[in-house]
Amino acid sequence: MALAPGSRLGPYEIVALLGEGGMGEVYRARDARLGRDVAIKVLPDALAGDAERLARFDREARLLASMNYPGIAALYGVEQAGGRPALVMEVVEGPTLAERLERGALAEDEVLAIARPLADALEYAHDRGIVHRDLKPANLKLRPDGAVKVLDFGLARALDTGGAASGSDLTQSPTVTQRMTSAGVVLGTAAYMAPEQARGREVDRRADVWAFGVLLYEMLSGRRAFSGETVSDTLAAVMRDEPDWSALPAGLAPGWRPLLARCLTKDPRARLQAIGEARIALADLSAGPAAPASAGKLPVAGARGAFAALVLMSLALAAVAGWSLLRRPPGAPEATEVSVMLPAGQRLAEDVGYHFFALAPDGHAIVYAALGNDHWMLHLRRLDRREDIELPGTEDARNPFFSPDGEWVGYFNSLKMSKVSVHGGAPVELAEAGQDRLGTWLSDGTIVYSFETTTPLMRLPAGGGTPVAVTTIDTTRHERSHRFPSALAGGPWVVFTVGRTDSPGGYDDAPIDAVNVKTGERRRLVKAARRALWAPPGWIVYDRLGDLYASRIDPKDPRPVTESAPVLSNVAGQTSSGAAFFDVANDGTLAWVPDEARARQREIGWLDRTGRWTPAGIPAGEHLLMRLSPDGRRALVLSGAGGGNADVWLADLATGGLTRLTYGNRVGSVAWLRDGTRFVYSRTEERSGESVIERRLDGAGGERVLDIARWPLFLTDTTPDGRRIVYAEYGNAQGRIRTAAVDGDPDVRRLAGDLGNDKAEQAGMVSPDGRWLAYISNRTRREEVYVRALDGSGGRWQVSSGGGGGIRWGRAGRELFFVHRERLMRVTVSVLGSDLVLGQPEPLVAMPGSAFEATFRDYDYDAVHDRFLVARSPFGVLERREIALSLGWSRRLSALRRSVPGAP
Repeated sequence: MALAPGSRLGPYEIVALLGEGGMGEVYRARDARLGRDVAIKVLPDALAGDAERLARFDREARLLASMNYPGIAALYGVEQAGGRPALVMEVVEGPTLAERLERGALAEDEVLAIARPLADALEYAHDRGIVHRDLKPANLKLRPDGAVKVLDFGLARALDTGGAASGSDLTQSPTVTQRMTSAGVVLGTAAYMAPEQARGREVDRRADVWAFGVLLYEMLSGRRAFSGETVSDTLAAVMRDEPDWSALPAGLAPGWRPLLARCLTKDPRARLQAIGEARIALADLSAGPAAPASAGKLPVAGARGAFAALVLMSLALAAVAGWSLLRRPPGAPEATEVSVMLPAGQRLAEDVGYHFFALAPDGHAIVYAALGNDHWMLHLRRLDRREDIELPGTEDARNPFFSPDGEWVGYFNSLKMSKVSVHGGAPVELAEAGQDRLGTWLSDGTIVYSFETTTPLMRLPAGGGTPVAVTTIDTTRHERSHRFPSALAGGPWVVFTVGRTDSPGGYDDAPIDAVNVKTGERRRLVKAARRALWAPPGWIVYDRLGDLYASRIDPKDPRPVTESAPVLSNVAGQTSSGAAFFDVANDGTLAWVPDEARARQREIGWLDRTGRWTPAGIPAGEHLLMRLSPDGRRALVLSGAGGGNADVWLADLATGGLTRLTYGNRVGSVAWLRDGTRFVYSRTEERSGESVIERRLDGAGGERVLDIARWPLFLTDTTPDGRRIVYAEYGNAQGRIRTAAVDGDPDVRRLAGDLGNDKAEQAGMVSPDGRWLAYISNRTRREEVYVRALDGSGGRWQVSSGGGGGIRWGRAGRELFFVHRERLMRVTVSVLGSDLVLGQPEPLVAMPGSAFEATFRDYDYDAVHDRFLVARSPFGVLERREIALSLGWSRRLSALRRSVPGAP
């Protein structure tokens, strides 16, 4: 029902129609009693016939009317217009932000003039429990006097009608409503709603923080952060894509990008938790950069003060919002929590190592392994100089660690252990290394390191030489690995993690031992942890299931830990390897990578040769590995933490249904048998070793053990005749590819190879004609793809160069696929007599980041439809680009003396 000019609505005389949209029509009217103009919004018909919704709307409107803030357009009352509710509101002169954006991007000072009062208004409302839920340019008025007014505050909740939206005008879809889950509906404007809002989940003030970030981005860039041709396309972009950060203007003040990144984090737990934090960051931006004390010199407070101020002003926000912060004991001193953001285009290379960053001993620098431009290298961030320095010659580097004086960085790559000066220059090779598990540099000028996954700790001079073993793998105690060494106060005692054969792929309850590298004496310090580090002046800090604990210890005479206190929650790590991503400097600084539960979530879908993605309709989960059935209609899905801590599910690719097949979270790999009614999987046994199990999908006939080994076993394929399965001893430095019969024959064969005792072969895949075996070998100390005859005759062909994993054969064996970094590569294959003719590897499509080992990768090839079954994050591209820091953290450890019984 339109209201004609001159008509009356109670005491109000309609003057003119101001506009109309998804929330109804807006009129200018004259309040004859008070002699003022007002805006009257006549709301949608959907409210008129529902008494319950009308009552709820009335309650919400009363709450909105209680707000009294200059930056929020006032709500005066509620009237009725032809049976429809009508809001009487303050009329605000001036253009909307949407109208201003039609002229293009705004200058930084103009953005600040709008963003700061907007943040103030949001903070006022949030403090009163009111969330806008529909922030967009059309709801911001820019008055001629420079004031900013927020319109329609809280109406998205008040107008929750549950109806259906249509159309594709994304700026005018204020109540886009689509039943998504049983928890609720989607409310808000598609281009500006938060991912959780788009999914129909319950939202809170963090949804406004997201929309605030979207507005900042649009004002600075002059373009939408998320867009699409339809509402559905835009919602998908919100949930999946990242903004085009390159659209931001060059020369933007340093504080903008970290602020935008923290507002636009898709996981609400990792987003800024309060708009007040953005307000503080905007205040710092308004103040501009601090004036230098003098050319080339630090202020009198020294480098440490400059470092803290620098990180606070330009690298991070004042609090590490969204993460579980330090558990501070009563009376403990405050510490400053900040975060360091990697430059655009870089991400932490967590998929190539187990400790991808390290703090300098004095706490003034971080070295990290970053992936960018299709390769990873070491980068040095000098925190007191705003420098990010790429260390030349460190290609493929991983697992860095500093020398005690901070002048050198030790690291590993596929071939060796090396060191490089922090001042530049060519790296210096120190020793050969395989699949290492970190190193530590002692104050006596030696390095203790883990050479391989299943070797004892080794020690060699930092200048190079012959390494000698400092520990012995005790098989009588079910030991299989010594890893993650950390020197106590520089030595001679070194703490390390002990891997066990009865838990080869899980380290949540691994023991922590200490060894005296001079005498060889060993002591058990912690019964169950992942990784431990020395923390001056007298603490051992260790990780257990993502929580850090601290206990007092004498570095010269370490004894078993009897009392400890929790000090930090939500630290990222890996159950399968025992890695925990944290480090401690001598000055008391703690660095860590916060855990994100969403980083473990994966959705399954189809990827074609053009890179087009089609969801398979399977619920997202911790999906690690998929194996297509012979008919391509179903998939075996491995879901769980990985490393032998998962279960097998059966996915119906037509319906999206999931059926659990195994229980106990002890499965490490899975493969189909050719009849499509049976499958095989590797299972970690509770006492020791790993078994290969065969069973039917329906469970009939129970389980049958095909093989038992002391090493983890990884199943990869079945021979085309369906008679044998193919697998390898994963984690064994001398592992070979094996086959076992599935027809009752106990014969287990070890396929012949020509490797030395310190090399391994993995991930065997048999060609469709049964003649050829494609596999991964580290014969050159780098994992590369090879092909040879299955029977061992003839030659060997190297397929990849520069690394590769995740092998799959194409149709009829005419193609071979493998993954190099994050790209799927294709190689043509033809047979000439007894020889193979292989084409050059060529990139096919970009692959999503993997949650699984690079050797095996989590995808499969559908030869029937020529497409790939792939797992990816449902939240879009997830890149770890932040390292959290706690400055002065050691003061909290000192305060723990009062909370840890018996502490000196």
